Amino acid sequence: MQHLNTGALALYHGKAAVINAINKDKIDIRIEGGSVKSVRPKDIEVIHPGPVASLPPAAPKEPDFAEILELTEGETLPFGEFVELAYGGNTAGAAWAAVQALADGTYFTGSPAAGVTGRNPEEVAAALAAQRAKAAEKAAREALLERIRNGAVTPDDRTSLREIEQVAFGKAPSSKLLRDLGMEATPEKAHALLLKLGVWDNQVDPWPARFDVAPDNPAIPLGPLPEEKRADLTGMVSYAIDDEGSNDPDDAIGFADGLVWVHVADPAAVVTPDSPADLEARERGENLYLPERISHMLPPEATDIFGLGLRETSPAMSFGIRITPEGEAVLEKIELSTIRAERLTYESAAAHWEEEPLASLRAELERFKEKRRAEGALFIQLPEVKIRVVDGEVEIFPCAITRERELVANAMLAAGSAVAKYAEAHDIALPFVVQPPPEIEERGTSFTDMYALRKACAPSVVQTVAGKHSGLGLEPYVRVTSPLRRYADLLAHQQLRRHLKGEELFTSDELEARLFTSEAAALTRRKLERSANEFWTLVYLDQHPEWSGEAILAFRQDDRLTFVIPELAYEFKNRFGGRIALGETVKVTLSAVDLAASAARLRIG
Repeated sequence: MQHLNTGALALYHGKAAVINAINKDKIDIRIEGGSVKSVRPKDIEVIHPGPVASLPPAAPKEPDFAEILELTEGETLPFGEFVELAYGGNTAGAAWAAVQALADGTYFTGSPAAGVTGRNPEEVAAALAAQRAKAAEKAAREALLERIRNGAVTPDDRTSLREIEQVAFGKAPSSKLLRDLGMEATPEKAHALLLKLGVWDNQVDPWPARFDVAPDNPAIPLGPLPEEKRADLTGMVSYAIDDEGSNDPDDAIGFADGLVWVHVADPAAVVTPDSPADLEARERGENLYLPERISHMLPPEATDIFGLGLRETSPAMSFGIRITPEGEAVLEKIELSTIRAERLTYESAAAHWEEEPLASLRAELERFKEKRRAEGALFIQLPEVKIRVVDGEVEIFPCAITRERELVANAMLAAGSAVAKYAEAHDIALPFVVQPPPEIEERGTSFTDMYALRKACAPSVVQTVAGKHSGLGLEPYVRVTSPLRRYADLLAHQQLRRHLKGEELFTSDELEARLFTSEAAALTRRKLERSANEFWTLVYLDQHPEWSGEAILAFRQDDRLTFVIPELAYEFKNRFGGRIALGETVKVTLSAVDLAASAARLRIG
């Protein structure tokens, strides 16, 4: 039983304490740091009778523990004898120092109550080696922190900096290095530090990792084309018209017997419901188009087989559409087909503008377009660009709304309108696309009117209940022309194939379950595309530090102004308004680019 007296030095949860008063069943103690507690006798361990002058007591000089170890020769000593032997006297300071030596455990183990025993040479050697390693690690860490603070990291530091990269990629919520540097562990702060250190340059796009989207392509083999009856439409002149450089042509247009023909790639022939390729496509939702790469929804093999115009003939699902005198699109034929398509760019299609089939398509689709206009379709014309990274250099190309581009777009919309009405008439559940009307009355044609109109538009929604797509002026409407690129289109094709073959159709609930997964994935990819496009636009500006151009004041809210740079389709905010009128064009000059903060500083005037 330990002896308790006032002024004695005790241990309380590893801290030094002095006994102030002894009551019947409680002891009042003062702990190092100044706090006072009332505790039970068993809660403390007395290590010296005192008196104690300070907490913790001043410790004497550390002895040569290796020499003391030899003197004890493995004997277990009472704690007091050990203190006398090691420190030459049993003072409160010596007792406290002995307790610290036992806590360290390099040479001796034990406690004031159980006594002290020396460790064997092998244990001592291992403990000393561990201490040296820990000291070396600490010194290396301090040296690394100093190099980071001085901006003088070396290539050998790259491995140690990966924890900061994980924060910048949004993969880790914290970093010991950032904490030791006194920095907040946010992706933006980590990104800025990596740029400052030269560990990252402006070619490292963090957004795919932040959205947790793998940039790879599926590696799932596709089976052979099934033996099935296909209509031979190879005698029809059909054009697959796309942007320069497009590598996944999944639609083509033609005209025959008074019908507008829209031929669509037929990957649903081999990507059957719930097959490995279908499940993978569902998890992806749609193709991912980044300026530096494309990540496909389907294995690249699908494009090689089904891309229209990539081979002499192509398997397709073809829609024969009659445009009524009133401009309605009516589906008269739907069939699995074999077509021959010639690939054109929008620019090269201009040379065929007055020729067939484009001449007839123009007249038919113009009626369809005017019908959409009468139904309230929104024809929003705002700057659009395509961004491409070639050998590290960013290229930005404007996407002009040309007559050729508009012709193809209207053909695709006519197919979506005609198929949707056909599905309603035949009770076929499909992934219909609906959009409520914008909450805005003004429908002007100025730049600011267009900007406000787009801002007022709610996102479209894919659902199995048909409704109106107000932005397109179509009711109902379904997307069916991009099954190589969008899962909802592929799902529509799988359903239409079942209908054509007289098989049991997907129920609305079955379609909804598939769309729940695919649309969530597609939304993530679209958000990623927007972030990546903004990032590479900023890289473009970073690569052109002398850039200057024109911007239009598109939106004003109090003193917060939103400008649009048409040639870059880039928006930026500024509080400098002066006397700039809404819709006015001003000259802007680049001042600086902050990639980590996703911002460019532009000087107006």
